[in-house]
Amino acid sequence: MNLEYKKNISENFNKFSLLKKNWVKKEINSRLALAISQKYSLSNIISSLLSTRSIDIDKIKNFLKPNIEDFFPDPLIFNDMDKAAERLIKVIKNKEKVAILGDYDVDGLTSIVLLKKYLKLFGVDVFSYIPDRIKEGYGPNKNAIDKIKSKDPNLLIMLDCGTNSHEIISYIRNYKIDLIIIDHHKSNEKHLNEVILINPNTIYDTSGYNFLCSVGLLFVVLHYVQTLLKKDNVYKKDLPEVKSFLDLVALGTVCDVVPLIDLNRAFVYQGLKIFAKRSNIGLKILSDDSQLNKKPNEEDLGFFFGPRINSGGRVGKPDIGEDLLLSNDEDKLSIIVKQLNTLNYQRKLIEDKVYEESLKKIFEEKKFNQNSIFIYKDNWHEGVIGIVASRLKDKFNKPSIILTSNKDIYKGSGRSITGIDIGLLVLKAKKENIIINGGGHQMASGLSIKKENLNLFADFFENYVKEQKTKLKKNDNLYYDEAISIKGINDELIEAIDAISPYGVSNSKPKFLISNVRIIKPKCVGETKKHLSFLVKDSTNKTIKAIIFNGLDNDLGKTILSNYKKNLFSFITFVKQSNWKNKIYFELIIEDGVLEKVII
Repeated sequence: MNLEYKKNISENFNKFSLLKKNWVKKEINSRLALAISQKYSLSNIISSLLSTRSIDIDKIKNFLKPNIEDFFPDPLIFNDMDKAAERLIKVIKNKEKVAILGDYDVDGLTSIVLLKKYLKLFGVDVFSYIPDRIKEGYGPNKNAIDKIKSKDPNLLIMLDCGTNSHEIISYIRNYKIDLIIIDHHKSNEKHLNEVILINPNTIYDTSGYNFLCSVGLLFVVLHYVQTLLKKDNVYKKDLPEVKSFLDLVALGTVCDVVPLIDLNRAFVYQGLKIFAKRSNIGLKILSDDSQLNKKPNEEDLGFFFGPRINSGGRVGKPDIGEDLLLSNDEDKLSIIVKQLNTLNYQRKLIEDKVYEESLKKIFEEKKFNQNSIFIYKDNWHEGVIGIVASRLKDKFNKPSIILTSNKDIYKGSGRSITGIDIGLLVLKAKKENIIINGGGHQMASGLSIKKENLNLFADFFENYVKEQKTKLKKNDNLYYDEAISIKGINDELIEAIDAISPYGVSNSKPKFLISNVRIIKPKCVGETKKHLSFLVKDSTNKTIKAIIFNGLDNDLGKTILSNYKKNLFSFITFVKQSNWKNKIYFELIIEDGVLEKVII
């Protein structure tokens, strides 16, 4: 396909994209692609894909095969790292009793399990407490601290929470328990000197590693502890290998949707290798139960393992996910897997109900005309609020906050788009006493607010987003890498796509243009029948499977269902090789579409 033809295609699509996007082909730097190909002996496809990704040619090797050592920082650039390591070594040497309080999401759970497993290898007495999402909410609370104190630990370690819990930190001081906090949630406030705080998203820390999530930070801490222990004659031999826990680090990193750059990319790349060894019995049984019989990738971590592990904290008991990751009892784990699968199905039903009610409110109240989406309703299930906020953000491409309440206090979650820091919004609202509590990071936040301040916060949120958007360039472009045919989807293309993985924030999957194809046998699939599956057939009668996730939520899926018998379509799509129940096949993951000419 020549460039002029591609240009005409894009100009035509700009007018008719069903999701109102401008389709733009990425500019391939042919000289750079050739240089990459020659220097690293890579195929033309891989080199072309790499040439559009703003990677220094001398760093291509580290990008394709990232080693942790190549990106690992000097641990002492983190504030309080020396204090944290020293205190943990004291715990190990003196066999002190340790309490862990962690968040109920996957980042929190993997952090808890990683620290527990590591300390238990030294014979340390360690127990954990995970707050109930519904009854206690996010982070530490006085009741939780009282329960922890009753077990008389020498040290309390908070994971993926605690940075902004100033009142509770003061309460802990009364009990005279040493405290370490390892967290990545944003804070602009000072903390007490008595607290050991490792958090690259505070005013104290100048490390530049604010893209790490909590389990990644914990790995850095334990790696430094390991380094110091190796210098100690007592611990020179038989030290546990911290890298053996990289499957947990990869899982938490992917599920917390942090940028997959530098050290994070290395964590996931190397962690997937550990994952493939199936050494974690719980994850192995979960895979086998669902017949996920393949080497897992980052997509499996984010869309298969993550939601199931999270479901315990969302609609069940938060410690079920911890038990899955920690236990070695296969009989117990088989029961846990069935529980998690059931809870995940229940979560989907609840989520869809809240989502539909949210959409109804948005259109009734004409919220879609605003810069932000802010809705609330009594008695929505707290466990699915964050997912619904994410779906609303994706549908409207606007920062979205959704709240629920059973009394006069409303609690909820927010999700944002690139360029608008929703964690900072919440901190500003807290500073101005508009909300009771809250925190987060650039893309996600949580908050609680009094009923009488809902309208005040709605205006504050809208004005904040409006102000931030003036600083951003309006960008409705959807970039694709190359135009291809169904015939061009082969092992070589899949190999090229896999070579540039893992994919995620800051390393998006390659997208391809497929033009003028027929739709055959569309059907609703998935446990809740909200995805749209069909076959795609081109002019040479070649076919390939395709799916639109949440396809019934948007104009793309609806237009296909109403026009597939009479119209051709063109698509922007991801391409993948799927393996389900021992069947391997190529598949399109459709992102956007154009209604083409009538079939003759």
